[in-house]
Amino acid sequence: MKRLIGLTAILWTMAFSQGVVTQLEKGSINYSDQTISAIGIGFVPQNAINAGQARRMALRIAKQDALRQLIEIVNGVTLTSETTMSGAMVDDVINTKVQGFIRGARQTGQPKYLSDTSVEVEYAVPMSGISDIVLPPVTVPAAATGTPATAATTPTTGGITGVIIDARGLQARPAMAPRILDQNGNPVYGPGTYSREYAVTNGVAGYSKSLEAAQKDPRVMGNPLVVKGVATAGTNRTDITISNADVSKIDAANRSYNVLKDCRVLILLD
Repeated sequence: MKRLIGLTAILWTMAFSQGVVTQLEKGSINYSDQTISAIGIGFVPQNAINAGQARRMALRIAKQDALRQLIEIVNGVTLTSETTMSGAMVDDVINTKVQGFIRGARQTGQPKYLSDTSVEVEYAVPMSGISDIVLPPVTVPAAATGTPATAATTPTTGGITGVIIDARGLQARPAMAPRILDQNGNPVYGPGTYSREYAVTNGVAGYSKSLEAAQKDPRVMGNPLVVKGVATAGTNRTDITISNADVSKIDAANRSYNVLKDCRVLILLD
């Protein structure tokens, strides 16, 4: 199972899509490829005794700056319809774990040496590590009878391979843990309907900006069910309401192919 989930994660990362990215002054939150990145800048200190030491010291300062920026950016990540990461990190245990995880961020690309002798570096962390800290334990109902697809990339012939929620035109926003609701406000997709292991590894939901790109995303690729969102819910406008008629379609697809349990949900945004 773990090998299968790992393979799925790699394929999802390679997916062709129009990414949903919150671009910030010193970094970005990519809700499509599930990464958070920050840029740090380091200046050569005046007490450097030679060019080699100056470069090493500037790189170290730039890394420290990038990690500080990462903490600030992670604080602003939308977690649910009512919560950002800053709210979750009020909990001392979560705060300590998240900061420890950020200290393990990896450098992406090569340093940029600027004309003013400063150096610029970029560091990034995967959302999966943060999800593993903040997503609560969930109990998923036992799979119903049928022929479930074991991964988004190996669909059953003729079966539903995922669900695309078209939320364009609703001013919906991305989040790490969005929910899909029926018209009575009851959750159709949310904690308790998906595998925590899949949610941590691949994200609760994917995001894209075009239907064509979404249909090529391995998360749902093959024969996805496409339904139209009718409204948003929550302060952060991240939960999507769908018609009760479409709820029945999704419920049938999930009973046969585990599309919700396996987090094979992708949301279209403007």
